[in-house]
Amino acid sequence: MSLEKLTRDKNVIAIVCNQWGDSGKGKLVDWLAASWADIVVRGTGGGNAGHTMKSGSLVHIGHLIPCGILNENVQNFIGNGVVFDPRGVCEELDELSHIKGIDTGLLKIAYNAKLILPQHLVMDRIKEAAASAGEKIGTTGKGIGPCYTDHYARIGLTVNDMLNKDVFARKLKRNLRDKIVLLEQYDKDIIRKIMQHDHLEKGVFWDRNNIFDNNEIIERYAEYGKRLSSFIADTDSLIKAALANGTKILLEGAQGHGLSIDYGTMPYVTSSDCSIPGLTKGAGLSERNVDLVIGVVKAPYKTRVGEGPFVTEIGGGKSAQWCADYKHTKEVEQEEYPNANINSKDEFIQGIGIRKAGGEYGATTGRPRRVGWLDLPWLRYAMQTNGYMIALTKMQVFDGAAKIKICDSYTYTGPDYNLAGRTLSKGDVLHTASTDLDVLKHCEPNYTTLPGWSERTENIKNFDRLPTNAKGLVSYIEEKTGARAGILSMGPDRSQTIVR
Repeated sequence: MSLEKLTRDKNVIAIVCNQWGDSGKGKLVDWLAASWADIVVRGTGGGNAGHTMKSGSLVHIGHLIPCGILNENVQNFIGNGVVFDPRGVCEELDELSHIKGIDTGLLKIAYNAKLILPQHLVMDRIKEAAASAGEKIGTTGKGIGPCYTDHYARIGLTVNDMLNKDVFARKLKRNLRDKIVLLEQYDKDIIRKIMQHDHLEKGVFWDRNNIFDNNEIIERYAEYGKRLSSFIADTDSLIKAALANGTKILLEGAQGHGLSIDYGTMPYVTSSDCSIPGLTKGAGLSERNVDLVIGVVKAPYKTRVGEGPFVTEIGGGKSAQWCADYKHTKEVEQEEYPNANINSKDEFIQGIGIRKAGGEYGATTGRPRRVGWLDLPWLRYAMQTNGYMIALTKMQVFDGAAKIKICDSYTYTGPDYNLAGRTLSKGDVLHTASTDLDVLKHCEPNYTTLPGWSERTENIKNFDRLPTNAKGLVSYIEEKTGARAGILSMGPDRSQTIVR
């Protein structure tokens, strides 16, 4: 199948992740923006996302600005469902325009996107710091959760408030009221230290007596409003008008299905709905407007950042603990385990080898990502919401692998447990994943071992020319899940893409 055939008669295509994020959505969004889309819309999440794009010698890691930004004449919209950090966006704009020479004039920012404020970052960081080991979520500390919380509590601010100083000041005072009461329970020196972070502009918002310097926040955000005023628009109306005119619209998802507030492994989730329902809502559309949903799946492995269950984790609890330690950077791993590779016999070391081969270090946080084998029970679960067209990414990471393991099902090993009208008993086999933590923590993976391949695949442009065992892996995934793997991404560059 050609790209033309894949996209024929399509006006709206959505890219989401069927795993836990970090699966290559950014590359695919950039690729479709270069070859098909007129508009790219980001609809959920915030600066906690990290999307890497590569075109020739140009590499850009984006956080809030959509991944279509590298493509001339493509409009990029930040939708109403996004939590918006003006400091972060201004930094991205500076990098794109001043350092990389990218024209950002076609960017539009939803006037009603939720506005991240300094207090959101403080609340995020101090709650995570105070949580016990078993209660930590693994947040990036960028204020995402507290900002969404304020929105649903009806005390949040919006992007448009930056354009009206008096309105901003009034809403800010109301927003801070309950937070000051909570923060007074903490040592002020701890709060002051948190507010010295670069993301909080190195302490400019700190006030020893009142915790926050309201006037400084008001003035800084008024400056942001002036800087960004030409980008702020009613994106919902613009997108609906574009849809009516037959404009090609690409929806860009953030994070992954397993991190969705509605469909993920609660409480180890983000604060937005990363699935197709959440993405369309946050872009100003509905699911019925979408002609094609492409669920991105890293294969034959998957990764997770932060805390939470991971049935197929290579190296198990030892790997999880290693990745949770902020001292264990990419450089530390390479120094301590220089010979780790995808064929290492020790599973913990093999996990490090796969992480090194795949470059599995967070684009936003720099954390080493936890690594595990591809999990078909989870994929079956995600496809119930996101549909059956998938894109397989990073297969080239396993060039040279002697063998590959795929999790076909789970075996439940815990006590009798009531789940959605049935009783799970020890020994029961699950072919579709549950998000219930009390189920997942008692699940053991059942693997099928497939043969690997020795050939290099990163520059192959035609599916028929892939190694036999690589094609066999794709066929196995399709057969066992009912998915259609219409796209294979064989590397980070746009050109390293196969449509079938």
